[in-house]
Amino acid sequence: MSEEQTRQSEGSSQADAVTVSDIQELIRRKEEIEAQIKANYDVLESGLQVDDEIVEFGSVNTQNFQSLHNIGSVVQHSEGKPLNVTVIRRGEKHQLRLVPTRWAGKGLLGCNIIPLQR
Repeated sequence: MSEEQTRQSEGSSQADAVTVSDIQELIRRKEEIEAQIKANYDVLESGLQVDDEIVEFGSVNTQNFQSLHNIGSVVQHSEGKPLNVTVIRRGEKHQLRLVPTRWAGKGLLGCNIIPLQR
């Protein structure tokens, strides 16, 4: 290998070298992404779940509920605004906060609410 080729080879390998700080930065970014994924998962886990019994949905509660149209109306008028929702889940009362938002699917909630069959 000529002296010129050796210098070019050394120059390109230095430019391609990965430093410890590069690796540390990648690890830091990976940890940030994993933390964001966990936070998003926690939100999904704490939202409405199958078999949740809704006892309050915004201004609609067990005292004034007439039909699912009441819930639909509250959702439509609350797009982009937080809604307080209370559910009974496995016998325990849980307070949730939902923000009806447009997404790729139908509706604003990303779920179907059906009447309780007793």
